[in-house]
Amino acid sequence: MYLPRLTLLCGLILLVHFCSHSQAEDRRLKTRSRGRCDGVCKSYTCGTVNRSGRVVGGTPTSAGKYPWLVSLFYRGKLYCGATLINNRYLITAAHCVKRVNLNNVKIVLGSYNKTDVHEPSRQVRKVGTWWAHQLFDRRSYNNDIGIIMLNEEVEITKHVRPVCLPVSGDGNYTGLTGIVPGWGRLSENGYPSEVVHEVKVPIISNEECKKKKYRPSEITDNMMCAGYDEGKIDACQGDSGGPLLLDTGKNIEIIGVVSWGQGCARAKYPGVYTRLEKYMDFVNSKIYDQGCFCPPPN
Repeated sequence: MYLPRLTLLCGLILLVHFCSHSQAEDRRLKTRSRGRCDGVCKSYTCGTVNRSGRVVGGTPTSAGKYPWLVSLFYRGKLYCGATLINNRYLITAAHCVKRVNLNNVKIVLGSYNKTDVHEPSRQVRKVGTWWAHQLFDRRSYNNDIGIIMLNEEVEITKHVRPVCLPVSGDGNYTGLTGIVPGWGRLSENGYPSEVVHEVKVPIISNEECKKKKYRPSEITDNMMCAGYDEGKIDACQGDSGGPLLLDTGKNIEIIGVVSWGQGCARAKYPGVYTRLEKYMDFVNSKIYDQGCFCPPPN
């Protein structure tokens, strides 16, 4: 009659032992992870621009201003942008990776002039693997986000450093100014830029965006809009997959991904971006605890 109680007691002892062992192993894994990342970022932080002593109507940046900006080349031609978030992973648009042969893609980090293959700041990588969001819809561009794992880690330097991911908040950026850097076309039918340009665009609410020339059903809660009523300044072809940035006054955060729009810088057609805060679970599910994240500035 005491056998079930004895079995239960033994089971509880084994469970406590197993849990204690698992927790200790988890602590060791975290310790090893911290140890592995010690010194990787050197004295660099995330989201800090270098200041010098698809972009339409923008102005050239100083060389290396946005050290997390990444260019993706398909068979030698720039076709998309991406953003470095730690020393192994990039965020881009799903349409930049979906149905694309990763073996034909070259990834360039630390570049300012995309035609200067001898830039000393450059680091070149290939795709290790990548993922488009499982619910990405090419017709509507809903869920337009992808993750790229590099074939090998990058060296964190002055010209190759990660951006900061968005901190938790309500995700309301209406009325703030977004920054879009890239090598995209300088006009709708023009040539791509050889050097990095940037534009600054006002972020508008989804409700306001739906009142522009888009059909209201085209703008989902997973998207955000930024641009001027008169157009003239916008992201454009070649900027896809690159970042929509926010200067918090303390650092730079990536809050969106260049996704789609009607032409480039057309009046009443603001640029449409993937709203990153909606996809942090997706990002974390692909990265796990891999790669080394640089801390934000104090």
